[in-house]
Amino acid sequence: MNLSELARIPVFAALRKDREKVLDSAMQRTYAQGATVVEEGEASAHMYFIVTGHAAVTTAAQGQRAVLGPGDFFGELGLIKRHPRSATVIAEDELTVVIVGAWEFREFLEQHPEMAVPMVYGLVSRLHDLHGHEHEPTA
Repeated sequence: MNLSELARIPVFAALRKDREKVLDSAMQRTYAQGATVVEEGEASAHMYFIVTGHAAVTTAAQGQRAVLGPGDFFGELGLIKRHPRSATVIAEDELTVVIVGAWEFREFLEQHPEMAVPMVYGLVSRLHDLHGHEHEPTA
């Protein structure tokens, strides 16, 4: 992975000069179609950012909840507290992700709070999708 690929992920686009630090601590991994990336209930210690491909998010109780694509992320609950995975994520096609440890990512957020803005937008969008709301401007 190179810096331009990382810059296409909204959370990292906010970084100007420290993207290389992210690359130093991150891993890139590609999953084949149908591969399980994370499984509901397992320990959560990493955050994932999708570079290419798509991933289905499912839960045992509710089935498929969402489909994520380039620029999206998952694993954020592990940043808040040690929380087991709340869903299973499966590659819908060839999926390439950047994986960052929760501790390292928390440190990036503390040093670069501007990274939190795209994360908040992503989380709000996800909540709207889960609750069936249209993406409409509000007054």
